[in-house]
Amino acid sequence: MTTPLQHTQELLKQKDALESELRDLELQLRTHGVTRTEALVDTDGFPRADIDVTSIRQIRTSLIYKQNDLKALMAEIEASLLVLHQNTRSEPSESADPPRRRAFARVNTIAPNSPAADAGLKVGDAIISFGSANALNHERLQRLARICSESEGLEVGVQVERVVDGRPTVVNLMLTPRRGWGGAGLLGCHVVPI
Repeated sequence: MTTPLQHTQELLKQKDALESELRDLELQLRTHGVTRTEALVDTDGFPRADIDVTSIRQIRTSLIYKQNDLKALMAEIEASLLVLHQNTRSEPSESADPPRRRAFARVNTIAPNSPAADAGLKVGDAIISFGSANALNHERLQRLARICSESEGLEVGVQVERVVDGRPTVVNLMLTPRRGWGGAGLLGCHVVPI
């Protein structure tokens, strides 16, 4: 029988694999020379002759299914983390803040109408995980930049700790790095290492 920790770790591995599959599908679309929302018909309403419409539709369908799978998985991870957190509170351990769950960066500024603002990120949030980046592997925040560029247009799970009613609270968010939101960068926020 698996422990709550093992179950959560397995869910996080599934999330990383699913995010990787989403990036691969997005790359496949780019190799076909189209975006997720670009029209597949010409001005007369006929399928475009310069692209493989059938393959692109299959890729787009896979993207939609996998994004829905990721949302469901994130909800399951959130529930699993809640159980894990409740178990941890009831059973004191040697280390109250394991390295993987420790915050490694803090949100310094957020631009209005940015992807970060749309996702619900707030100034002062302490980032515990950003996609697959955490306190053990963030590489001086370089991994965050890499995840953003590889995940442009895709949802990335972000876990932060923020103070709510005077108590630290873990909050799970979905952030979509994107260009064209009206400001610089893919997120519209600035983070500093802790």
